[in-house]
Amino acid sequence: MPLLSVALLGACLFILLVSVVVEVDSNLFQKNSNAVDGRLDLSSLDIAHSQPIQLSGEWQFYWQQFVLSDDFATDITTPHDLLQTPLSWESQHYLGKPISPDGFATYRLRVTFKPTNELLALSIPVMGSAYRLYVNQELVDEVGQISSNKENSVAAYSPKIVAISAPNGQLDIVLQVSNYELVWGGQWYPITLASADKQFQAQLKKLIRSIAIAAIFFTIAVLSLFHFALRPSDVLPFLLAVSCICLGLREVSTSHLLYISDAISLGFNTAIRVDFLTFYLAIPLFTSYFHISYPKEFRFWPVAIICGISSVFIIHVLVTPTEVFSHYLAYFQIFSLIVLVFGLISVFLAAYRRRTGARLIALGAVILFVLSINDILYSLRVINTGSMAGLGLLSFALCQNYLTYVRFIRDSRQMKTLSVQANQDPLTLLLNRRGLMEAIKKNHVEQRQNSDCFSLMLIDFDHFKQLNDSLGHDIGDLVLARGSEMMQNVIRKQDLAARWGGEEFVIILPNTEQQGAKILAEKLRVKLSNELSEQVKHTVTVSIGLAQSLESETFADCLKRADQALYLAKNNGRNRVEFAS
Repeated sequence: MPLLSVALLGACLFILLVSVVVEVDSNLFQKNSNAVDGRLDLSSLDIAHSQPIQLSGEWQFYWQQFVLSDDFATDITTPHDLLQTPLSWESQHYLGKPISPDGFATYRLRVTFKPTNELLALSIPVMGSAYRLYVNQELVDEVGQISSNKENSVAAYSPKIVAISAPNGQLDIVLQVSNYELVWGGQWYPITLASADKQFQAQLKKLIRSIAIAAIFFTIAVLSLFHFALRPSDVLPFLLAVSCICLGLREVSTSHLLYISDAISLGFNTAIRVDFLTFYLAIPLFTSYFHISYPKEFRFWPVAIICGISSVFIIHVLVTPTEVFSHYLAYFQIFSLIVLVFGLISVFLAAYRRRTGARLIALGAVILFVLSINDILYSLRVINTGSMAGLGLLSFALCQNYLTYVRFIRDSRQMKTLSVQANQDPLTLLLNRRGLMEAIKKNHVEQRQNSDCFSLMLIDFDHFKQLNDSLGHDIGDLVLARGSEMMQNVIRKQDLAARWGGEEFVIILPNTEQQGAKILAEKLRVKLSNELSEQVKHTVTVSIGLAQSLESETFADCLKRADQALYLAKNNGRNRVEFAS
């Protein structure tokens, strides 16, 4: 089982690695041409058969203006500047002056390509935070309600694919945007152009990937909750389950899975809060998990400080509007990087000290760290590899889940061993007194129908102290151990045998009346006497007291009568079977 688990984990991590390589390769070699001075020439490309092309570069930008073009060839005469996309406008300048996050503007891009009758499509990502899109002077899409003032603006969160046609090979794209809700305005992500088939294929690929990642997160969460339900005293599976639920929700939210599939439409404020909260919650959950797993490396006070700072950000998201709490995301990103470095150092320290599973967790932490750095550089437009933090988090969660599973199996085996040790006599390997009482409850020996009965056999080795004194305790232990084996061989599968204490043994015979019990007791007495005497070269005999349960009689009452029968057997000369009246 452990080898199979290791093989499955290795296969999952290998698949994730392949996914990362394939995605990096596809993004690095994606055909992209940068727009210059608000114009993009794609005449060298076959639009109908190319993968989606990012419409990035210099777009004409009209700040605090909603303008429209008359036709493709005509310039809009109002003042404008050139802005880089995809990049939110507040990080750039307009006519030499910084741009405020709040406000409204118009983007314009003119695209030329080889004329085609193929149905084309634009993939429109989420923007900050409402827009209206015109293509060749025709309104083709509108999300939210744009306005020149905050009171009339309505933010929305709805990425989509818009079908267009341009048989003359010209696209005049005018994008009117307003933002009063977030610290980032305008185009965050690139608009892409391709044939409708290529766009939907690319979207389907993203959907499948996001569904797979989210499904794995939720599956890990369910399994962890199951482990927690089996052993509520162990909080690690619970913490892992909550972490994976957060990460699964984050994958669904950041991939816009619900919007693309039209499964549900969250309000703008709700969607933004889900994005932030799932990110902010993951930090304290993971650090708490590691504090419990490796308390000497993840010390209490650093973890308490991390959880405290995270709680401040979480409360801020819950009680303040989006335009307020979104300002502080950059600070939390810096904080999360510091926490990630702290976690990486602590995990490596745990691995160096050979803590359980620390090397595996270190591997997952390295993958997460590398892919997180990738996402930061990607968001800053330093590299064009794509966002892959979801894959990093998934690999990390898989390593955590494997560690939790291994610990659960190990602890379960230890508990089972302890349970067996608590209920089993170590010399004879029969049940001890405690184990017999547990077995009576488990097998409902006392909860029987009126027509059912059980017989009870109390066995005592005669003159056992003298045997110990004359032959030694080793021989005495041998007699008890071999005698227990013989008892197990003689009784039936449904019967219960236990060492009651010292040289006394109890055998419970369910659904057995007096006559059958007496035959079995006599058979056992003869076998024990003959075979044990031959093995130790000394006379060994047993006395047996029998009792058949009366109607509604408990085990304790029946045992008292069997003890009286045993006393009678001893008084009548030993090495005999007596039945209680």
